Amino acid sequence: MTHCPLCGSNPDRALENCRDLLLGIAGSWTYRRCSGCGSLWMDPLPRPEEISAFYPENYYTHEAPAFSGPVAGHALGRITMPARLTLLEIRLGYTVPKEWWQRAGKHRLPRGVARLLPLFPAGRMVRFLPFRRGGRLLDVGSGNGEFLWMMRELGWEVEGIEPDGRAAEGAVKSGLPVRHGGIEDISLTPDSYDAITLGHVIEHLLDPRAALKRCVSALRAGGILVSFSPNPAGWNARLFQRVWRGLEPPRHLILPSLVGYRAALRGLPVKVECRTSPMHMGLSWQWSRCNTKACWPAWLEAGYARWLDYVGGPLRVAFHPEDGEECICIAQRL
Repeated sequence: MTHCPLCGSNPDRALENCRDLLLGIAGSWTYRRCSGCGSLWMDPLPRPEEISAFYPENYYTHEAPAFSGPVAGHALGRITMPARLTLLEIRLGYTVPKEWWQRAGKHRLPRGVARLLPLFPAGRMVRFLPFRRGGRLLDVGSGNGEFLWMMRELGWEVEGIEPDGRAAEGAVKSGLPVRHGGIEDISLTPDSYDAITLGHVIEHLLDPRAALKRCVSALRAGGILVSFSPNPAGWNARLFQRVWRGLEPPRHLILPSLVGYRAALRGLPVKVECRTSPMHMGLSWQWSRCNTKACWPAWLEAGYARWLDYVGGPLRVAFHPEDGEECICIAQRL
């Protein structure tokens, strides 16, 4: 492909001899970086019939779902979980299930205190989706259905699309309305959804522009599309280049930058907001560093990664807004 699939500009430089350091698929691949928008794409792109071989049985969407809602986990989570649940209620209008509060281990925070905690978002996708009574939500690439289950618990009428047959079957057996197939080939009724989510999906598609166009067409007026994907122009991406965790050859085909997202949505009836997030910045740094020759003591690497996740990453994005690990694109249908 001689031009960027998102904005049409020429390639600038290449990342060559990129290998699958995550799951060990044999081969090497080349990625081109766009001179216009900074996005990355695999060159050449695989044929559609080749893609299924890139997803072995141990790929994470095959895992059995854990339908339990948010879990506090470590000590910091037990402190911040009540704040997250309170924010779901006071900022986004949700009624949080009683069982979630019981797992949080604490009572609701005072509303005034919760409003002072902007660094503790109310959840990933959820924080961009204010509650709509009777609202219809479509999750593209719904995997084993955990996100769908959570959103149904929060009051949405949910539906999923999942190309992985095994994951889709597991979700259906769990009582979730998931259709097996890709966004490219499943029929979507125009003007039928209040929210469409793509959580780390767009980078797996051969034609992200066409997919975004289909999603926008399926939104009702005022509906919201939210897409998360690895940031090819972020700090870790620049630092680690072809061993960056977010590159993930050969499964990641086209990785839009913030500018790439805006280019892909240009001309569509949407209001677009793009930003980056420091989410998983430390984890990505630690994984990527393990694939370089540089080594720190394990305790030091783990400590620095944790610091990046909770302090260094958020601070860096505060001062350098395009350096986050993830791109977040929010598009509202006009």
